Amino acid sequence: MAKNNISMLLSADTPFFSLSSIQATFNITRESARTTAFRLVERGILIRLRRDLYTLVNRKYSLFSLANALHQPSVISLETALNYWGLIVQVPQIIFSLALKSYHYTADNTEFIYRRIEPSLFRFGQGKAEDFYITEPEKAFLDTLYMQSKGLVALLPEDVDMGKLDIELLEYYSQFYPVIVKKLIRLFKEKSYEAK
Repeated sequence: MAKNNISMLLSADTPFFSLSSIQATFNITRESARTTAFRLVERGILIRLRRDLYTLVNRKYSLFSLANALHQPSVISLETALNYWGLIVQVPQIIFSLALKSYHYTADNTEFIYRRIEPSLFRFGQGKAEDFYITEPEKAFLDTLYMQSKGLVALLPEDVDMGKLDIELLEYYSQFYPVIVKKLIRLFKEKSYEAK
């Protein structure tokens, strides 16, 4: 293992390394990359987060950026994004993301749940905040209502600060979702007005 290759890892922008990125950095075969990763873990340079995903020892990262790295492609959404944007006050004990398949990981003493969503509903309304990718508030709200329509989430109208949503953007994004989601939006709006 050449020292300059290790220094390339240490100076990398990302705190996370897949087997593929180790393979590319060291310009070696996949099997050699697996052996190299194992040796770097033994030497205390890398920590194994899950199969084929590593981070540098003492490298700081957010749990949300870890959620993005554990499963790709994925984006922070649902209750986690609603709390991040201040739409709900409850802090989820689990980090929820959307992905094209359902997954569940435990890493860094945290539970990560990836809810499956159709590709047509996955690829819009998201951006980078700090060091991670997250859905916009309106998209997170719609995603949560969509999962609620499937019985995967229980969100109450009185728990959501509807005043923090851009209603025009909400209406625009809602056209991509099934009719049941539009009905839930109406219900949440009515309950929000009643509470005022």
